[in-house]
Amino acid sequence: MDERAYFLQDSVHMVAYHVAESINIIELKKEFTGKLISSTTSDLYYEFEDGGLLNVFSYGVVVFANIKDVEMSRTLNYLRSFCINTIGTRMDETYDVVVGEHINFGYKALSVTNLSLDVLRMSMFNLAQSVALDYYGKISEELLTEVKKFTNQLVTKGKLNISKRNMLRFLGRTLNTKNLITENLYIFDTPEMVWEDEYLDKINTGLIKCFELRNRYREIESTFKSIEDNLHVFMEMYYHRESKMLEWIVIILILIEVINMFVSKVH
Repeated sequence: MDERAYFLQDSVHMVAYHVAESINIIELKKEFTGKLISSTTSDLYYEFEDGGLLNVFSYGVVVFANIKDVEMSRTLNYLRSFCINTIGTRMDETYDVVVGEHINFGYKALSVTNLSLDVLRMSMFNLAQSVALDYYGKISEELLTEVKKFTNQLVTKGKLNISKRNMLRFLGRTLNTKNLITENLYIFDTPEMVWEDEYLDKINTGLIKCFELRNRYREIESTFKSIEDNLHVFMEMYYHRESKMLEWIVIILILIEVINMFVSKVH
């Protein structure tokens, strides 16, 4: 597509959906018939015949630009077969990019002087990161809520009403989610496409601040740190309880042996 086509437009409406924990973009690239503008190891950037754009990210986010609702629904249904661990409650976020005399970053819209494919891709990239942070923020809060239930049990009952196996499963779920965030979000990495383009770098930096990506990422990190600290205490309690149980078993075995020796001598 000629980039001048986008420059002639007054605005572009974007919608981002977090649909799954991950999307197999390798298989999608083989099967999808849309015009591929560019691709990386983590995303595919497509153009539709009517001028709409589609950006699919490996971490489960799909971003549409200037695509009608019917076409978005059809595409999302098609992408479902490439999704891994589909999310039950789909999360979405919208954003507009408009042509203006100056660059201006707003809560719901970005004003740019040059509405090119690269500018739109950079906007879609940051919007994808934003909706992903919404998802992981929600997950982290749910995990923290569960941890608070355990601490309330300690306060009211003085013990944990959860087995060691279930506690380990909960710990595994926490670590798995944290690993997904580390692997898939690029809040502190500069995309390659902005390295030699000052204009795109300005757009990228402004959008990161506008979406508060770094602050939100740090909040999620802080939440997981709190969860991990609590889980560490819980696991120490289990190990201490098991250690005491082993001590009692040893004491009982010794006592039995002493009794057996006493009985043998009497007989």
